[in-house]
Amino acid sequence: MPGRNHSVEAGFLDALPNSLRPAAADLLHYYRLSQLIIMRKEGVDDDLKKRFDLKTMHWLQVLDAVILTKVSYFDVTTQMTPKHINKLLEITAFALHEPDATLSELIKRVEKDYVFFADWLKQVHEVRMEFVKHAKSKGLI
Repeated sequence: MPGRNHSVEAGFLDALPNSLRPAAADLLHYYRLSQLIIMRKEGVDDDLKKRFDLKTMHWLQVLDAVILTKVSYFDVTTQMTPKHINKLLEITAFALHEPDATLSELIKRVEKDYVFFADWLKQVHEVRMEFVKHAKSKGLI
């Protein structure tokens, strides 16, 4: 997890009711993105269930918020592979409950309430366009 000097989209966590924030803070600080995705798909582990008495629907809400926050930690540049960038977009769409959404649709979905995240998605778009530009210059497409 990046250090505390990284900018992230805090709006997803801010939108959580106060009663869910301790669980969200725990997940944010102690679990990797891959672990969060597994829990989102398969359920929260027993240790967490013992520490935080939340209903399943609340766990899903918390996990989505933390996943989206963690995704926004990534500094998407041309140093990342297109495969990794696409995986981040897939995770984003999953956590937003829009699995078939295009990048443009994801931007529209978040731009009103989550400005930092919308800007992050726009950066993803710019990086993807750089990959296309590079591929065209090499005659690959």
